[in-house]
Amino acid sequence: MFYCGQCPPRCCGAGTERIIYGPAGATGATGATGVTGATGATGATGATGPTGATGATGTTDTQALSAFSVPSAPVTDGGAVTFDLNYVQTGGDITHAAGSADIEIAAAGTYYVQYTAVVSPAGTTLPATNIVTFAVNGQAVSAGAGAAQFTSASPSKQITAATIIEVTAVPTTLQVISSGGTFIYSSATINVFKV
Repeated sequence: MFYCGQCPPRCCGAGTERIIYGPAGATGATGATGVTGATGATGATGATGPTGATGATGTTDTQALSAFSVPSAPVTDGGAVTFDLNYVQTGGDITHAAGSADIEIAAAGTYYVQYTAVVSPAGTTLPATNIVTFAVNGQAVSAGAGAAQFTSASPSKQITAATIIEVTAVPTTLQVISSGGTFIYSSATINVFKV
């Protein structure tokens, strides 16, 4: 049998057989999707982009005070400790006049206060306990008090007090208050700074 696509009507007349081609059939249904192939290897990392410009430098607002008193000075029961000199005074929110017991705070905020001194009893009935506390506008601060106990007039002892205060109304006056009798203070220092 021979097939021929050149002689109409699409037939081949070799011998006694003829093949006649009918019209094309309808397209069959699409076959199922094949299995997904394996993921290809990760490409190389691209080049690093340029560094951005440096931002503007922020401003600082340091508010701090350090005052001290070197010579010995007695303080009676319930009296405020005075400070002869200022060592550091940065910014205008915390101020102190030399020779005064008052630390003035002119801006609301949170402040850290620390006091230290060498103390000894002066004519106080022994045994005695010296207590130092902070007062804000005349009101005692319950936290951060320091204490030193004496059974004899000597030796002198170190006393330290520290606390954090919240200033909400200004101006505010801060003081260090001594209680328990009359005591002599020397080498006293107070540090106050805004946090």
